[in-house]
Amino acid sequence: MLSIPSIFPMINAYKKGLLWSALLLYFIMLSFISQAQRPSNFGQGNNTANPAQEEQNDGPDSTVYEYFITDNIFEKYTLKDSLADTKFLHRNTLQNSGHESIHTGNFGSSTFPLIYGPKINTGFNTGYNQYKTYQLNLENFRFFEQNRPIADLYFSQLGNQENINVGANFSRNFSDGLSVSLNYNRISQKGFYNGQDTKSTAFGFGLRYKSPGEKYNAFLIFIHNANEEGHIGGITDAEKLNDQFKKDIPVILTEATTRQQERNLSFIQYYKLNSSTNKTWRIYLKNEFKYLPSYFRFSDVKINNNNDSTFYAGIPLDPRGIRRYLNISQLSNGFYVNGERIKGIQGRLGLIIDHYTINDNPIDSKRTDITATFDGKIPFYKSLILETNAKLGLLKNLGNFDLKGKLNLNISKIASLQGNIRLFRSEPAYNSTQLNINEIVVLDTSFIKPVGTIFNAELFIPRIKFSAGITQSLITNPIYWNDKSQSTQYDGLFTSTYIRLSQNVKAGPFHLDNQIHFQILNSKIYGTPPFYSTHQLYYAATWFNKVMDVNIGIDARLIAAYDGPQFQPLFGEFIQSTTTLPFFPAANFYLLSRVSSFRVMIIMENFGQYFRKDYNFDVVNHPQFDPKLRFGIQWLLKD
Repeated sequence: MLSIPSIFPMINAYKKGLLWSALLLYFIMLSFISQAQRPSNFGQGNNTANPAQEEQNDGPDSTVYEYFITDNIFEKYTLKDSLADTKFLHRNTLQNSGHESIHTGNFGSSTFPLIYGPKINTGFNTGYNQYKTYQLNLENFRFFEQNRPIADLYFSQLGNQENINVGANFSRNFSDGLSVSLNYNRISQKGFYNGQDTKSTAFGFGLRYKSPGEKYNAFLIFIHNANEEGHIGGITDAEKLNDQFKKDIPVILTEATTRQQERNLSFIQYYKLNSSTNKTWRIYLKNEFKYLPSYFRFSDVKINNNNDSTFYAGIPLDPRGIRRYLNISQLSNGFYVNGERIKGIQGRLGLIIDHYTINDNPIDSKRTDITATFDGKIPFYKSLILETNAKLGLLKNLGNFDLKGKLNLNISKIASLQGNIRLFRSEPAYNSTQLNINEIVVLDTSFIKPVGTIFNAELFIPRIKFSAGITQSLITNPIYWNDKSQSTQYDGLFTSTYIRLSQNVKAGPFHLDNQIHFQILNSKIYGTPPFYSTHQLYYAATWFNKVMDVNIGIDARLIAAYDGPQFQPLFGEFIQSTTTLPFFPAANFYLLSRVSSFRVMIIMENFGQYFRKDYNFDVVNHPQFDPKLRFGIQWLLKD
């Protein structure tokens, strides 16, 4: 009979054999696909090719799509269908936002940014924002301008069929002025420890009507976000990670779960006041009506040991468990007047009325916020643009403000400079001031509203693919969570200095993309590292006479040792801790390819763990998972 220790080498050998078999099968499959996708003039050589066009398209059959969001339907953005920027690689990770986030050890779980940034609220906010990374909202809901239908299908699997990520996007415009947009993303992860399951669903449906001449535009949008997470509170003995199956390792919490749901039903109208024949000015009215019901539910029905008492230190415990139920109903009505000169000066005045009904058993309350807004854009020259944004609270949120100014300077094609300033006075989040457990008021407090100033400067030199940025934050009396799971106000001026450097190097088909981040805080009230960097070393080329794009490389992340955050699910917050997380380089080995509009992805995630006996912890007591093989496909269907 085999002993447990003797089984692990066999398992590792099996994993490696599976990986190489998958790679072999992958190349065989793609070689057949590439042969089938060859055009009829395949054997004629490349004499007729346009090098400039190839450089612009970044690969075979690249397509540029134009889209907009409902905040301003006249401002268009472009989306390029290409493999060169490796966005497909980061589609299901937390690296796609520009600043990395960490999670509690399972994809779909609560997230925390590695770079400090203040939470700025001009009105009411619950504070339960740990799932925003996975959610769909009006700010990222896209409507495409193409006349042909577009369907984007995505599937990935981590390790086994119990850990999947499925996505689908569909867009179609009709000749009678109607268009439809559909977004769906589903994450289902079994987890690696008992009680660590996650489920995340983001669904959005949008319907647009556009009158002839675009005199009138109307949008009906429904968005549904639902997140479920099982919390383990952390493992109790890190030494057992190397000699036990993960399901056998004891954890602090065994039956703690969170269910959070947010919905958005929006009706948005644009009415153009001036004539469609006026090609110089565009003046229009906008109304945005929204109904947003949401709830946050946390429960831990099994509190019966000392670990639980320590984890919930300072919180009254009940033998029946802990229940935290919060229901919010929001009605929002916004009115705007827009005026803009085509490719020139722009201005928008708005008034937003938000009414909240808050059910937090045993307390029911209501509040109304009124916010005045202003947005402006003034191009002094083609290379110098001034942008402003302002929000000012007028009722329950009286005295809150968020003022932003941005100046862009483009020096021909040599460099671009950007300077930003932001002034704010922020409303404390609801979860930091009110806590009711098991229908008993546990916390009812108030804080001085934090006031802050943020300065930022950015430099980009496209010729050498170099960028740099510096951000200085000065905040008086910020609110944070201490190591006793208590919301606390910092007494005095808190400062944060953040520096980012980015440099991409290319030598033939070989690329090295680097980002380095430094941050200095004058107090350890937030669990963020002083340094971290990301690096991608990869080979990118086209094979089979430019029919198939291939990208093979290593995606690495280095985080300096620091006092990491601990997660407290009762508040949905990452709290201060005195536990030092050691330096641990993490790396993924990946292979990406594309034939026409079909992509395949194979990633060995956390493969650096093979070469170390200790484990990587991004969050205190929450280890990252063992090396796992992720397989993913994406198919862009276009008529």
